[in-house]
Amino acid sequence: MQSIIVLVLVYFLTGAVSGNGRRRKELPISDVIPAEQDGKPKASECRFGGESYELEQTWHPDLGPPFGVMYCVHCECVPIHKKRRIVGRVRCKNIKTECPKPTCPDPVLLPGRCCKVCPGQDDNPDLTITVDLEREEQEKNGRHYAAVLTGPGVPRAATGRFYFRKKTLQYSFLFGEELGWPTGLTFLDNTNNILEEFALSKTALQNRTEKLCGAWARLPRRYRRTLRSEDMAVSLTTKLGTISGKVLKYYGLNSELFSGLLEGYSGAGTAIVSVSPSTGSIHANILFKGIVKEGEKNIPFIIKFQMSHGGETRSVEEAVVLESVGPDLSSIEIRTVFDSPELEALGQGELTLSLAPTLNPSRELSAKLVPRLSCDIFDCILQPVETPSGDANGIAFLYFTRSGRLQYNIKIESKDQIVDLNIDNGKKSKRLLTVIGGLMATYANGWANGTAMLDAGQVDELFKENLYLNVATEYNAQALRGRLVTHLAGPSESSGEAVLMKGDDSSVSGVAWASLDDTCRLHYNIRLEGSQLDTASPSLELEDYPIQNLDNLKALPLFPSTKRHLQDCRGKKCSGHADNIHKLMMARLDSGDAAFLMTNAGQNEFVLKGQMLGIASPQSCLPRYARNDLEIMPGYLRDLGEEIGDEDLAENMRQKCAYEGSFYEDGNRWEATHDKCKMCSCQRGKVDCEPIVCPPTNCSNPIIEEGECCATCSSPSVDGRGCNFGGDSLFHPAGSKWHPYIPPFGFSRCAICTCKESSLTVDCYREECPALTACLHAEAIRPNPLACCKVCPKREEKSSSMSKAHPVLKSDPHKLNDMAMARTGLDILASGGCSWKGLYHENGVSWHPTVMPWGEMKCVTCKCKDGQTKCKKKHCPKLTCSLQIRDQDQCCPRCAANREEEERAQRTLLISNREQRKKRLKRLRNLRNQERTSG
Repeated sequence: MQSIIVLVLVYFLTGAVSGNGRRRKELPISDVIPAEQDGKPKASECRFGGESYELEQTWHPDLGPPFGVMYCVHCECVPIHKKRRIVGRVRCKNIKTECPKPTCPDPVLLPGRCCKVCPGQDDNPDLTITVDLEREEQEKNGRHYAAVLTGPGVPRAATGRFYFRKKTLQYSFLFGEELGWPTGLTFLDNTNNILEEFALSKTALQNRTEKLCGAWARLPRRYRRTLRSEDMAVSLTTKLGTISGKVLKYYGLNSELFSGLLEGYSGAGTAIVSVSPSTGSIHANILFKGIVKEGEKNIPFIIKFQMSHGGETRSVEEAVVLESVGPDLSSIEIRTVFDSPELEALGQGELTLSLAPTLNPSRELSAKLVPRLSCDIFDCILQPVETPSGDANGIAFLYFTRSGRLQYNIKIESKDQIVDLNIDNGKKSKRLLTVIGGLMATYANGWANGTAMLDAGQVDELFKENLYLNVATEYNAQALRGRLVTHLAGPSESSGEAVLMKGDDSSVSGVAWASLDDTCRLHYNIRLEGSQLDTASPSLELEDYPIQNLDNLKALPLFPSTKRHLQDCRGKKCSGHADNIHKLMMARLDSGDAAFLMTNAGQNEFVLKGQMLGIASPQSCLPRYARNDLEIMPGYLRDLGEEIGDEDLAENMRQKCAYEGSFYEDGNRWEATHDKCKMCSCQRGKVDCEPIVCPPTNCSNPIIEEGECCATCSSPSVDGRGCNFGGDSLFHPAGSKWHPYIPPFGFSRCAICTCKESSLTVDCYREECPALTACLHAEAIRPNPLACCKVCPKREEKSSSMSKAHPVLKSDPHKLNDMAMARTGLDILASGGCSWKGLYHENGVSWHPTVMPWGEMKCVTCKCKDGQTKCKKKHCPKLTCSLQIRDQDQCCPRCAANREEEERAQRTLLISNREQRKKRLKRLRNLRNQERTSG
């Protein structure tokens, strides 16, 4: 019977609440609640079993016959914050398990009751059961978390706030100034295993707010469970030591408006403060540890709110009792009422909260209360109130600093003279209208930058997005206007600067944020305002521009602006990131020569452009060269051609070479300037230089002319006559000889060209090489680097003694046969040998390299061929047998062939498994020792 009742109740909680099986459309709250239309419930009420209930209304569900009213089930219409709306959700709880146990043996259940009582008992135990479904909803399904971080021997503390949404955990910290800026952030589990680490450095936004903000994106599913089960901890590494604390849910975080870091000599804590400015009601949840001992009970405390203004000191005191002290943070909740002076001081960061045990006031903790420590950004898109035009628009972005002041940055583009700037709540009634003025005093050259001080009511309206920025001109009191919208600062906002997105007319405009992180990833976040944007699908591109102040570059077709498609957006918001950005584009981003382009085609056609003032790029993301050199270097331009899709440009640039400030086409040859007597050539984008090879002379006294590289028998013609040879594109004096230079093969040693004096024509002949009869062509070697023809290696050069790189002995026919002379390393290299790891090897010799401390590498074979060493690793075939052995002089294992070899393979396998178990046990012992040390 009980299972049937549970099933019926589940049916009513799922089907009846949803209303005809359709998802209801949530309507915004307004001053006048409209009547129901077509049976659809309003967002500000709950439907259950065909009935409507107001927010915070409670009832017992009536399931009808045969079950009737379920008096043990307590239901409530709980208000839930959803963006800027408050919607109702039905939450029910069975209170039967909380009924006190009757003292008589035969209790009875009276009509309309849940708990049984003894006969004749007058009191109703149902009334003693407290049900706070709103608190339970926050503690169970809340996305907000908090932590208090302390450490042994560290005199200061920190507090953090965390918000989890869409697989991203956003965090913000407020820490004692003596700690300095933390260098590392670590997330841990309940056994102190590291889940994630972040290296911390100050961004532009953090430098302005003095708040540590960031986000852990793509939180793994396992770690999300760890967070929800409250088994996660966080630690900060500071110059005074490491501080840590648990990440837990606490009541009041959902509606937190002001925060405070409680510090003292014996403990630390944090304050979570909510305010109702219309009534002055204050709710504070104070979390702390260290000032009382664990296990103590019924400890009286004095909580004081104090402010000083104009020589006058005002304070509000509350006396509370802490029932017991547990191992985690202790919590004290108070509710009180503030007057206007206290509310004003609270909003301006001039109100101090102190907490101390009544019997030991020296263990006091105190904090300055400031607008909540989360890193919130308030941005605004300024648009004309009347007919849109392209003559006026603007943006604004604001944020709270550590001291509680509101920093504002307003950019306005208008042809009309600006006469006033202010923030108001849009109320038409003078009694309800709130105006924050004084912004015009900082306006100059299209910008207004300064700080403002708000009271608690204005801070509340700012977080609820009920404030507007108004710009007045000499002709219009509301020339430009926009709502201040809040969002948590993410990676794209770390630059601290927003970009105005504008077009030819101001019917659609937007605000964009962009920044580059240490991994060279570009983060961006764009929000638009205008008509018919819900169905828009604009395309977002990133465009950069070449250097504008060099006329010669502007005229060249090789240096155009480039565009990179980022994504196709939907609706009013567009965010994401881009990787693998070309370094030329990085340099242009850093210099401010880049912009966002957003294009929407179709019915609501618009084109928006946002010129970036300069996105600070990490040094590791920028190229080694300055932009002046970068934009004329083919090595970068060939990649640029690939990015912009110009295949012809990319292919052309890929073949060019840059050398000593000049550029050469593929196949070009020239005399080197960095080193005398060398020839260079361009070979598919790479510069290859080699020494000039001189032809032999047939005279006894050759001479080398001044400025020449090769010797000749007689001085060449000095009358300027000579030959131009197309093979190397050089001028050769009459009578000179040379080896032709033919890229990519280099100097042709087997050909000699002569510039004839009589006819000034080039005559080239090729030396014919004898056929190889004693070896294969692949085994042949050159007796010296300048030789034309290859010869077969001598037999003694293939001996095993050569493979060990011992000194090579060469017989001398003029000495006795038992006498020998050791060849030097230069002799070996001159005959085509190689130098490898300090040893010399003859041309054509193979060997196994020796690598310390492993010794000779049997699986690697190196071979010397014409002065070049090439090493190859042997790939062993895969064996299907389970028992394998490896011979001492062999590289690859083989299957055991007999019983003796099988036994040897089994012993080797057993020893290997034993060693692996020892290593695992050693690692486990080390982990246990680390846990004991940390515990």
